[in-house]
Amino acid sequence: MLTNKDTGLSKNDSLCLKGIAIFIMMFFHCFCSTRRIGDYTVDFFPFTQNFFMNFSRSFNICVSVFAFITGYGLYLSCKNKCVTPRDNFKWMANRYIRTFSGYWFVYVISFIVTLCCCGYPIEKYFTNGIGKGLSYIAVDFLGLFDLFSTPTLNGTWWYMSAALIFILFVPIAVKITKKTGYIPLILFLIILPRILLDAGAIDGTNPYAFLITVLFGMIFAQYDVFNKVLNIKLVKNKIADSIIQFVLWTALLAVSIYFWIRLQQKYFFEYHFAFQPLISIIYCRKYIVRVPVIKQILAFFGKHSMNIFLVHSFIRSIFFADFTYSFKYFWLIGIVLFSISLLISICLQLLKKIFFYDKLMDKLSDKITVMLSK
Repeated sequence: MLTNKDTGLSKNDSLCLKGIAIFIMMFFHCFCSTRRIGDYTVDFFPFTQNFFMNFSRSFNICVSVFAFITGYGLYLSCKNKCVTPRDNFKWMANRYIRTFSGYWFVYVISFIVTLCCCGYPIEKYFTNGIGKGLSYIAVDFLGLFDLFSTPTLNGTWWYMSAALIFILFVPIAVKITKKTGYIPLILFLIILPRILLDAGAIDGTNPYAFLITVLFGMIFAQYDVFNKVLNIKLVKNKIADSIIQFVLWTALLAVSIYFWIRLQQKYFFEYHFAFQPLISIIYCRKYIVRVPVIKQILAFFGKHSMNIFLVHSFIRSIFFADFTYSFKYFWLIGIVLFSISLLISICLQLLKKIFFYDKLMDKLSDKITVMLSK
């Protein structure tokens, strides 16, 4: 049975990619539009504001990186386990609990803290009565608010709905691709929105936008693509080969980012959310993830990426926007936001250990799996 390590993307490599993704997400969320900056004064030196904002929009690939890794890992997890409908259901339930357990912990902490400090959950959930408010809480807790368009504590949590869709999608995709291969399914996902609706509706918060990326992750896991890419030799001389490949891959990355900025997302959503991110992922795996020290730092960031993702918008926009943008320099704003989010994540992980939370979730997952096996 192939493991992550065998397929050229170890768990540590995945953490490094997550570390890169969560770091660039800070800059994307801070500077992707003039609306985000508002009336705050930001110094973009040595860049112009227009240049850096356009460039920071390309950091939107951060979600695609998570989707790719999800597809990669879920394929390896389910390919030999999802044989019967019952197997599928057990696997989905298990993956749902393991994926969402971290979210539930942050949700409960966020709910309690914001309720005690300013009554924020009451403001968000209970404007239409107690009954609807309680139902909104349940939907948000389950990570489904984006699917039902209900109120949420944090709009950034839309990705949890996408994560659920990915869990449901992968076993279906595994069965389909065993019969047809990947190309028909990829073409179907490209053509479908152009037939049924305006492709421009597939934006950066639409889970559909990332299904092709999930498929790319599955392909790379199934066919060991990373090892194949890493073992490519263009010339016999090792040093010359390394230099030539580095120049070519860097040029390809630069050109792909240029077209990412130039091409309109509404007409080329698959390029924005799947094809260009794939080039960036390969580049990072081939060159950045392998650098000593940096690799360890990125893996550390990756371990905390889920928590950072879940809490950073509370700081950036919901409660402390004035504080976040008070640091004036674009690079300092991003680093401070990331550092505070990381510090909060470290505290959350300590709380989990104190309450033996991860062990309790493992036991819950095991018990539900046993129940579904009967």
